[in-house]
Amino acid sequence: MANLEIGIEFWPWNDCRELLSNGARALKSYPFSHLWMCDEFQYEDAITTLAVMAMELDVSVGTMVTFPWRNPLELAQRFASISKLARPGRRASLGIGAGGAVQVQVIGEKKNPVDVMAESVQLLRGLLRGESVPLAQFPKLAARFRYNTKTSAKLYFPPPMPVPVYLAAGGPKMFEVAGKHADGVIFSQIVATTSLPAVKAGFLKNAVNQVEAVRAHGDAPLKKLYNLHISVSRDGHKARQWAKRNASYGLAGAYIRYPEVLKRIGIDPEEVAPVAEAYLQGKGVEEAARRISDSLLARSGMVFSGTPEDCISSCRELKGHLAEMDFDHLVIGVPLGPNIPEAIDLLTTEVIPNILN
Repeated sequence: MANLEIGIEFWPWNDCRELLSNGARALKSYPFSHLWMCDEFQYEDAITTLAVMAMELDVSVGTMVTFPWRNPLELAQRFASISKLARPGRRASLGIGAGGAVQVQVIGEKKNPVDVMAESVQLLRGLLRGESVPLAQFPKLAARFRYNTKTSAKLYFPPPMPVPVYLAAGGPKMFEVAGKHADGVIFSQIVATTSLPAVKAGFLKNAVNQVEAVRAHGDAPLKKLYNLHISVSRDGHKARQWAKRNASYGLAGAYIRYPEVLKRIGIDPEEVAPVAEAYLQGKGVEEAARRISDSLLARSGMVFSGTPEDCISSCRELKGHLAEMDFDHLVIGVPLGPNIPEAIDLLTTEVIPNILN
């Protein structure tokens, strides 16, 4: 962990010009190795924004994360193009996950099956390595996107170097897929199985062991990334209220996928049910956030929030656990804070220096 990379993540809740400005501000204040964007329907287009960032800023870029409701053929094509726009020595990375509460407001399918995720990762990796890939090897994707299984797909303008594909994983089956097929695995604080309470209970260590045990049979190292989530402001109350937006996303996903894990980390799923219902009924993130009490926010451990002083001790505790497991990349993740420029300044001058020392 001596060479731990530090990245920063933005969500597409701002205009693309604001996102570019925020990225430039962050890089001016701290030498982040990567700028990451979460991909969501209905908001600003994350992949277009990443292309602009790759051109305008001296930094590597990537999704944390996109999802296979987007056609993997299209994703591979777009990331191959982004990789050519990046500055010398920089690259594009493709983080992908099964999807979450924000998407299911407009998607009838509530989650992507494990075999869809496995096929997506394999197809993306093949295409982004410049290979010709027989589409018959991907029956689930072929049925979903009506691929012609009598032919192969390839990128006629492949990336100058392979684009790594990282899988966001929260459960045993996805850990196995990550270990078997991906270039790396993303663990996120807003997933119940890898939130701070779960980390303290040993869930993350077990997950890392499972992924690495699968990967031991492979021929390439596996990158381990952790997506920390934080909301910081001089006004601690505002920071906590803003944190509820992202906490609602994580809690709703946990209610849908991992209700038994909620119980194991001391949260009654019935307390979370109204949060999930806000998304399932199409009422959106604002209503879901309103349904989270200050107590539930704190107990979930999914987003660290408050003043810099409030956040530093929790961040240090988490970083200590990551160091023991030899993580490669720590992402300072969304929502960052109610005022993004202020949050960037506080994170780069007060929070990050205090958690890395």
